[in-house]
Amino acid sequence: MTAQKHTIQHNLAIRLLRVLRYNKARNERALALMPEDKRPLFHVLPFLLHVNHPDFPGYIDHADVPFGINHYSLRKQVSEALLTVFGASTASAEKIRALWPKRRAIESLALMGSIGTIAQSSSSDFDFWVCVHGNRLKPKPRSLLQKKLTLVEKWAEEQGLEVHFFLSDIEKVQLNDFGEADEESSGSAQALFLKAEFYTTNVVVAGKLPFWWLMPDKISDTHYQELIGSLKPNQPPDPRLFMDLGNLQEMDSGELFGAAIWQISKAMDSPFKSVLKMAKLEVFLHNLKHRQPLCNVLKRKVHSGVRAPGELEHVDPYALMFDELIQHYQAVNEAQIVELLQLCLYIKCGCRLSQKVPEKEHTFKRQILASYVQQWGWSEEYIERLDNLSHWSFRELSALSRQIHGFLILCYRRISSAIRLSEQTVSQEDMTVIGRKLETYYSKRADKIEYLRSAFDDELYCSVATVKARPSANQKREWSLYSGNQINCDAEGLSNVLLKSGDNPIDLLLWAVWNKIIDGQTRLYLDYHTEPVKEEDLSLLVAHLQQVFPPVRVSTLSRAALLAPVRVQKVMAVMNFESRRLKSEVDSLRVIILNSWGELSVSDGFDALKALRAEFETPHPPEVYLSVPSQSHKQRLFEHFLRLSGLGVVTLL
Repeated sequence: MTAQKHTIQHNLAIRLLRVLRYNKARNERALALMPEDKRPLFHVLPFLLHVNHPDFPGYIDHADVPFGINHYSLRKQVSEALLTVFGASTASAEKIRALWPKRRAIESLALMGSIGTIAQSSSSDFDFWVCVHGNRLKPKPRSLLQKKLTLVEKWAEEQGLEVHFFLSDIEKVQLNDFGEADEESSGSAQALFLKAEFYTTNVVVAGKLPFWWLMPDKISDTHYQELIGSLKPNQPPDPRLFMDLGNLQEMDSGELFGAAIWQISKAMDSPFKSVLKMAKLEVFLHNLKHRQPLCNVLKRKVHSGVRAPGELEHVDPYALMFDELIQHYQAVNEAQIVELLQLCLYIKCGCRLSQKVPEKEHTFKRQILASYVQQWGWSEEYIERLDNLSHWSFRELSALSRQIHGFLILCYRRISSAIRLSEQTVSQEDMTVIGRKLETYYSKRADKIEYLRSAFDDELYCSVATVKARPSANQKREWSLYSGNQINCDAEGLSNVLLKSGDNPIDLLLWAVWNKIIDGQTRLYLDYHTEPVKEEDLSLLVAHLQQVFPPVRVSTLSRAALLAPVRVQKVMAVMNFESRRLKSEVDSLRVIILNSWGELSVSDGFDALKALRAEFETPHPPEVYLSVPSQSHKQRLFEHFLRLSGLGVVTLL
């Protein structure tokens, strides 16, 4: 062996040791942040992909089902976890050893995302890449493996763990082929970015490491392949311990536009995460020509043993990303954005530093966050205020939400204006799917029930709410919805608890149900001077609205529905809601319409139903419902409605 080759081998071996130590630390950090009762599941999941037996979840009764993870061994933690989860009668050491497969179809099981970083929380889901050589799997065995993965996902869900397995074809990943855009995948919108995200956040749970981890942070594709070719079996580092997912040396600006609209669409569910990711895209665009991708910066730091904030031994990929963002926005004097990113990171991490915890709960995450807030100069009062987010008023939460979504839109506009549309690499179908989600979520129309562009979810739910009405200038009453019991509250105190006002109580309740602010369990109080509307009318209408129009997550709208022409799915007519209860004829009619693109709209009278005539003559006409207040001439009003509308099939609620 020449001196140069010996040096190369020596450098590769040193890098491997440091990468293995880093990977071990990430696994340990993942376990440290998991609830104690969930930790055994973390050890059990790889085992369920390694074996195929009727005693264990994920069993497929077919001889061709692929299973088994390369280089996976029965360690002490695995044996103990199996006994904890399945008991000694099922998971004794003798029984487990008898199941150990000789042939193994899975090259690696690797996590990507927030697990094992400061961003991991009790609600974090586990996104696993199940890496296989697709060219060695025929369609039938591949389908069986996918079925096995789905069974294990369902079992994990029953145990209280959200797990997603992504069957990843190693050869396709090398070519940056990640399929089409759907709820869990960005498809062509950001293939290279997905690969970069994997390399930045991956932690190998079982099986082979990516070759990428061994390579220098600056290396051409040619040199990358030469180094792989120089490795020999039985000589350290042994090439049989690795899989090749391809090199990644530079990003493609053409993907940034698609990546930006993808992040805005993801922001509908997780704004805090998307704020940081959107900022990352803008920083990528700025650094494209003179800085390496973040994953390569991380790799260099792992190779050189750089510490994390708070003087922790191993670098944290999420903290590294955050530091790069802050440096950029400080350099361009965007102080407000810096403050917003700091705020979002702290809330996203959910560490609650103002709350004292036992010494054993002083995790690496708490140490890093404490180091940050000291560096930012935050006061104890400010930290305590953020830790009590659930006590913020609706107005305060809405103000922060507007700031977050405003930043997302600003970033999107700056990125799209910096990139010529001719350069973007998103497929037309993916553009249509993502574009229609954005249109549904963000667009405004006079007749549309808007999605509340919130950065929060459970914090906005009201277990108790109050409806009030007062005369307005145009002789119609103005209706208002407030959080909490505000029956005897003075006017000055109401502004902090106001949720929404409008001239139609039906629209007000519909907006609140649609945006998960109230539901059938909410105790509704009705103020005086609202005759003939009573509290029981409000509760009944909320129940009907929730039954017909349960809240929709725009991010989960199906690809097929968004690519097809829009059609009306459901119609609900609310009759005589503000009319005298003894009235036996139609006095008022509010028509609510839900379409296949997730848009909810409202209009008045039978003309609104006549405008839908063509929809009722299709092979799949919309469902129609009628809601009538209690203590009304319900049956007579129903028959009157049928005569005037000319509709055949209507469900009386």
